[in-house]
Amino acid sequence: MRIAAMSMTALLVLAACKPAQNGQSPVTMDEATRIAEQAEGTFTRGDVGAIMRQYADGAVMFDASHAGLTTDRKVQNGWAQSFVSMKPADYTVADRQIQIVGPDAFVSSGTETFTVAAGAARPAVSARFTDVFQRQKDGSWKIVTEHVSMPPTTAPAGQ
Repeated sequence: MRIAAMSMTALLVLAACKPAQNGQSPVTMDEATRIAEQAEGTFTRGDVGAIMRQYADGAVMFDASHAGLTTDRKVQNGWAQSFVSMKPADYTVADRQIQIVGPDAFVSSGTETFTVAAGAARPAVSARFTDVFQRQKDGSWKIVTEHVSMPPTTAPAGQ
């Protein structure tokens, strides 16, 4: 575990030293926040294509309702379709954290809350997420890694 954490730290440090792609200015905190919010804005429109355009080809995705990860676009489209079928609305992120990890990459993480109109036992849903955004060669921003999980139902011992 420590070796993995050290490797990730080294990777992030190297990314921070690399100049931005195509002579673009390095991403700023305000820009990263806007990009993350625009991507999240697609989640409640009911348009699977719009949702999937936020993800890079080969993106690594962990979904809260599936045990493993996938890079398979067909599987990811199915996950997006399942999400859209719940008819999510009122999407908010009250505790967003943005971490700039290089001129062409940032992490957006937090707890997302939304309501569902169909297919769920509860009208409100809360999930934790981490999205890694990377500037693409064409200058667009795509999610290259996403991890979504449900919060624990009970507080860990000692808290």
